[in-house]
Amino acid sequence: MVSKRGQLGIIEFKYFMTGLFIGIIIAFVLVLLGTTGVLPFKIPWVCG
Repeated sequence: MVSKRGQLGIIEFKYFMTGLFIGIIIAFVLVLLGTTGVLPFKIPWVCG
């Protein structure tokens, strides 16, 4: 019988990386739209 104990970590890592990339892209688009004036609120590139 083959042990499959280490498989869950790999699956979770794939979901983590997918979510991370999608989150970075969405955050970048929101900041871009906020700085150009498309959105009614302003999100600065550097918090300060």
